[in-house]
Amino acid sequence: MTLTIYEKRLIGWVEGMYPGRGAGEVAERLIRMGVVDAVRCKVLVVREYVDGLVGQGAGKVDAMYRAAERFCCSYEYVRKCMYYYREVNLK
Repeated sequence: MTLTIYEKRLIGWVEGMYPGRGAGEVAERLIRMGVVDAVRCKVLVVREYVDGLVGQGAGKVDAMYRAAERFCCSYEYVRKCMYYYREVNLK
C-alpha cells in the first residue's frame, strides 16, 4: 500500500509533535484528537478478538458469539466485522 501525501504529512507532523513518545501514547493522542476512525478501531478489535479465540481452538461461530457478549453488541455486528469490512487489515 502506498501512502498518500496526506498520510505522509500526518506521519511527519506526529513525529515532530511527539518525538520520543511511545506508540501507545501517540495513538491515544490521535484518538482524542478525532483523527482515528472509531468504526475501524471497533472492527479491528472485534476481528482480533475472534481470531485470537479461534487460534486458541474455539470454533469460529462460538468465538463470534463470545465476541458479541464481550463487546455488548449483536452477533450480526460481529459477523459484519468478520466478513463485510474486508479492507481492515490486522497484519
